[in-house]
Amino acid sequence: MSIRAKFISVLLRSTLKRQLLNIDGVDSFRKKMGGSAGFGPGIPADVMVEPLDISGISCEWISFEDSSADRVMLYFHGGGYIVGGFDSHQDIAWRLAKASGLKVLLVDYRLAPESPFPAAVEDATACYRWLLGEGYLPENMIVGGDSAGGGLAVAALVNIKNLGLSQPSGAVLMSPWVDLTVSGDSIDGNAKADPMMSRAALEFFANNYVGDLDRRAPLASPLFADLSGLPPMLVHVGSTEVLRSDAERLVEKVKQANGNAVLEIWPGMPHVFQLLAGRIPEGKDAVEKLGAFMRNRTAAGQ
Repeated sequence: MSIRAKFISVLLRSTLKRQLLNIDGVDSFRKKMGGSAGFGPGIPADVMVEPLDISGISCEWISFEDSSADRVMLYFHGGGYIVGGFDSHQDIAWRLAKASGLKVLLVDYRLAPESPFPAAVEDATACYRWLLGEGYLPENMIVGGDSAGGGLAVAALVNIKNLGLSQPSGAVLMSPWVDLTVSGDSIDGNAKADPMMSRAALEFFANNYVGDLDRRAPLASPLFADLSGLPPMLVHVGSTEVLRSDAERLVEKVKQANGNAVLEIWPGMPHVFQLLAGRIPEGKDAVEKLGAFMRNRTAAGQ
């Protein structure tokens, strides 16, 4: 674990974790998080950002001049289904675009509690349908996301299968939250070790997203869905995260369903440490690994 990563973890524990342990409402939480739109140093001048509207859903193309024209990544941001968007995730989007050679479609899906489950899944599916309608081939597409966005990515894949649509060529998931019942062993086992996330925060997010509906619903908690027939996945998680068991159980269930999933556990890394790629070497290394997976799955590097 690098010195920079240790410093960031201490900083997260003293700031963000305190906020996540004492959330006093959605509006207040959004205001607090509004001033921390990512830890990146800013978007480079050669990053191209193109806003677009997909059936009323705000999106952005993130790419470079030499990005592939026909190979794309569909990306869903994290934020517990109640916060997050372009400001918080443009940094990771351009880094994934650079590492993979793909264009990245960053989706600003509807947030809870104003638009509770299944609004986010509907938006995610609509954007995938749009890409198909625009002529992008499933074998040239990657779906991905972080935290709640990682869970949303898996839910979208399950919904895509249920609708009889062709699956993309792969999925990349960073600290995916796939169990809204908050029942994984690491939720309590890593409660003290995790420098950022907590059971209290996850319960708050789940209550606002799902409300009185069944938290085990397959498209809300895709860990409980039929995971057969999904594309190969690369899953990253930190060893001390409360969501470590979400990642572990997801990969195990995919394998039990005769699928292909690889889990990489990064020692000591905080929740979605890839968002810190501009600050810590581990984040940069992780993004490069995700980019290589994306290139290999879409043959973009050939």
